[in-house]
Amino acid sequence: MLAGRWINIVGPNPDAYEEQAAHLRANTEGRVHITDSSGDSSPTLKFNAKSGLVLIDATEDNPGQAIEILRQCRSSGKKQLMYAFFNAEHNSRLEKLTGPPDIQGIFYTDCSPSLMAKGVLAMFNGDMWFPRKLIARYLSDQPGGNGNTFPVREHKLLTAREMEILHLLTTGAKNTDIANELSLSVHTIKTHIYHIYKKLDVANRTQAVNWATHNL
Repeated sequence: MLAGRWINIVGPNPDAYEEQAAHLRANTEGRVHITDSSGDSSPTLKFNAKSGLVLIDATEDNPGQAIEILRQCRSSGKKQLMYAFFNAEHNSRLEKLTGPPDIQGIFYTDCSPSLMAKGVLAMFNGDMWFPRKLIARYLSDQPGGNGNTFPVREHKLLTAREMEILHLLTTGAKNTDIANELSLSVHTIKTHIYHIYKKLDVANRTQAVNWATHNL
């Protein structure tokens, strides 16, 4: 759980976000604040810490408005913030205008409150929360990338970080190697691997690699 870390919901309809805020408080233990972006001035983000997550409402017909809110939030001077859009439409122009690393995730209009809470927790744990096609596009845009640096499934099974670690497991990498590759602690890698085992219903490294060989 987030133990009081900040989540800031930003959008032009603050009253409509109360239910989402209550669910996030109950299921993440985060400190959730709602910011009204309907005024002429830049949104005033409420954070008492140096890091946190900003959830930006993307329901507007003009995706440029959500992008503008993102730009305004980024100008707040808080460099350690994470950003994600919610209430987005599938196959929208917004997907073509932004993605990682500018934002850490997208929640769509059909996303349940429990799935949003799960995604928020994943982002605070260092993962991205995107559908496979956006991750693949991001990878293909990287220098020397071809979209196949590591396979990424929909987030309903494994997160992007878990898929990355699973790929490294198939290469025979040890926990220390994976930790060095991803700039994470060995303890964090062990936690991710434990979650991979649970989700895939496997008991050990060999079974996880076999699963990846037959399913990826």
